[in-house]
Amino acid sequence: MHWLAILKVSLMCSLICLGMSRPVWAQAWQDIAGELMSPACPGRTLLNCTSGHAEQWRELIRQKLAAGESKTQILQYFIDMSGESILAAPPKKGFALTAWLLPFFVMVNGAGLILVLTRRWARKRATDVSVSRIEPGPPTSVPASSPSDPYLERLRRELKAMNE
Repeated sequence: MHWLAILKVSLMCSLICLGMSRPVWAQAWQDIAGELMSPACPGRTLLNCTSGHAEQWRELIRQKLAAGESKTQILQYFIDMSGESILAAPPKKGFALTAWLLPFFVMVNGAGLILVLTRRWARKRATDVSVSRIEPGPPTSVPASSPSDPYLERLRRELKAMNE
């Protein structure tokens, strides 16, 4: 039991040391690199690209953070250098705002359409059931099949054989 307490304390100390070993700006450069697309690896963010060019850009981000620049200043630097296409997500302004609002608009309208159609179908079914209870139609009869139907004759023979 005593060794378990020692193990817990040593684990806590190692976690604290690991947390303190990283510089304060280490997480910030990862956030910024995750918001920028890599110029060398199409379809990948700067954080996930393994090219040398991406490593140079990540180092530039670290240097700018160490110099005291803010996240928005660094992002603006890369936008000025490469255009808004460098951003991993479109900016939430202007025409690019439709990329953010369109999925929400489609989901809300789709849910509304499903709700309206479900109510309409349920109402129609309830009306059809109530009409059929009130006004029973003429009894439906099974149409007489021709005696020359080979499948019907075979069915009758097999049913007769099963019943015997």
